[in-house]
Amino acid sequence: MAGRNFSLTKHLSEFVDNEVSSGRHQTASEVIREALRRYEDDVVAERASIAVLEKVAAEGDAAIERGDYTLIRGPGDSQELLDRLNARAARKSAPTSPRNG
Repeated sequence: MAGRNFSLTKHLSEFVDNEVSSGRHQTASEVIREALRRYEDDVVAERASIAVLEKVAAEGDAAIERGDYTLIRGPGDSQELLDRLNARAARKSAPTSPRNG
């Protein structure tokens, strides 16, 4: 395992010492390794979120290019769109009748 030297602020150094003295970790190295694992998880999650946002944005751009969008010019247009979306949702959630046969 490669050795490293790091400088910590007084606050972070005290935090590491408190984590070890509390018994949560055996050594300062364990505290730092856990912190880095958590940071890595955060970075991976952030990258995944950005990828999803980029995909949604690309899909939105493609929809606009196809002309598949609704232009809202005021409160009346907003209400009309909301009414259409609610009607579509109601149709999709309506129970279907069983087929006889």
